[in-house]
Amino acid sequence: MKSAIVIPRIAILVALFTFSCSKDDGIPNDGNGRTGLKGKLLYTFVGTVSELDLGTNEARLFFTYNTYGFGNWHMGWDNRYRLVSEREPGEYYTTKFALVSNTDGTVAEEYDYIAPSGRGTGFGGQLSPDNTMALIAPSLDDGIVITDLDGNHLHHLEGIHVGGTDIALGLGDEVLWLPDNSILFTLDDRYILKSPPPYTQISLVREMPYTQWGNLSVNHDGTQLAMQIDLHIYVMDLHGGAPIQVTTSKGTELSATFSPDGKHLVVGKKHGDISYANLAIVPNDGKVYDMDNDAAVTVVQPNGDNIPAAVNGRYFWVP
Repeated sequence: MKSAIVIPRIAILVALFTFSCSKDDGIPNDGNGRTGLKGKLLYTFVGTVSELDLGTNEARLFFTYNTYGFGNWHMGWDNRYRLVSEREPGEYYTTKFALVSNTDGTVAEEYDYIAPSGRGTGFGGQLSPDNTMALIAPSLDDGIVITDLDGNHLHHLEGIHVGGTDIALGLGDEVLWLPDNSILFTLDDRYILKSPPPYTQISLVREMPYTQWGNLSVNHDGTQLAMQIDLHIYVMDLHGGAPIQVTTSKGTELSATFSPDGKHLVVGKKHGDISYANLAIVPNDGKVYDMDNDAAVTVVQPNGDNIPAAVNGRYFWVP
C-alpha cells in the first residue's frame, strides 16, 4: 500500500463575477427507437454498467462490479479510461482505485487512497481531464482532496474563508472538474465556486437562493452547467445569467448530463418513491420540456426491452 502526503488547509478569498445562456434544435424519434442522435449512453444499475448505441438503439454490457465492495466509477474526459473505486474486504481506512482502459479492460494504474483524516473507505473519485489526477468529493470528515495516481495528496481544501467566516467543506458539497483542470464546487448549500490550478484562489460563480438544488454536471466545453433545482432540471451558462428551467413533469427530474456536442441532455427522471430513475433525452435549446407528455422527449428504452432503461448510479453520454 502506498502512503499519502497531506497538504494543510488553504484559506481562500472569494471574488464576484457576472453571467448569460444558449440554444439549438432537437431531433425527433423515427418511431423505431432510433433518434438520429449520435454517441453512446453508459448507465449504471445494480452491479451492471450498460452501453446503449443511440444510432442503433442496441444495448450491450459495458462492465460489471461487485455491489458489496464497489465505491463508484467515473468516465475520463477523453473516454480512454475509467476510474473505479472499491472497498477491499477487511479494510476500513483505505479505498482501492484502479485506472481501467476502456479499450480492453486492462488496469493501467492501481493504488490505495487514505483520506486526510485517516477515516473512511469506499470513496469515489473523478479522473482529471488530462488523466493525471483524481478528485475526491468532500466527506463527513474531509474537504476536497486532489491526488495523483499513486494516491499522494496534492491539494486538500478543508474550508473557505468567506466574509470573515471560515466555512467548512463537508458531506453534501459537490465538486467536479472543468476542461482546464479547474475545479467547480458547491459550499454551504449557498454558493457555486471555481478554483483554477494551483487551487489557491477561488471565484464566485453564483450564489444560489434556493432551498433544494444540486446534482451538478458540466458540458464538454465547460461553458454550461445542468442541475436539479427543486424538482426539475435547469441549465446555467457559466459565463453569465441565471439558471433556466428546461424540464417539468408530475414527478421529479433528479439529474442530467450533456451530449458530447452540448445540444441535448439525458435526464434521470424518478417516478414516486422508487429507488431508481429512468432516462430520457431532451434538446438543450433553452425551452421547457414536459417529461410526461412532450413529443420531443425521447425515452431511453433499448431494443428488446419492455421497460425504459433504469439507472441508480452514474451515467454518461460519450461519442
